[in-house]
Amino acid sequence: MKHLHVLLLASASLALAACTPSNIKPGTSVPTAIKAGQSWVVTRPIVAAQVLDTCSRDSPARHAGTVTGYWAPARTDIEALESQLPQLASRVTEPSLSNRQYVGFESSGKRLIYINAFPLPDHSEINPAREAIRVCDGGKQFWGAVYDPQTSTFSDVQFNGPPPTQ
Repeated sequence: MKHLHVLLLASASLALAACTPSNIKPGTSVPTAIKAGQSWVVTRPIVAAQVLDTCSRDSPARHAGTVTGYWAPARTDIEALESQLPQLASRVTEPSLSNRQYVGFESSGKRLIYINAFPLPDHSEINPAREAIRVCDGGKQFWGAVYDPQTSTFSDVQFNGPPPTQ
């Protein structure tokens, strides 16, 4: 999974090239699907565990015994969370524009929601409802946070490490 970011970009480029009609004049813009800001709730426990198994940032699963179970957030939980995303603006650049996976997990008797945020290329074949998006490095465009539905607050905002140098 270390090279997922490169694969995502490559697949986006190939998909865009495959969808570009040959009769388009140079300099003409070609519309693409805009996926920025979409969100998905991960409900399968095996995928939820993979989402929380971060590569280059801290997360609740990286601390033994912190995650004691999983639960599926309801639509109302996600709507409440998303209405609070502006709280993150002082730490995350335009948090609502990131694509996001949500994982409900239990810790210390509380139900919390983990946010896994990432860019997803247009025309991607990846289904974030069924597949963990796990990227090593990548910089601040990949971030995570914990949301407490009882207090409507975020904590543990973490960013991936710097992108690899070439």
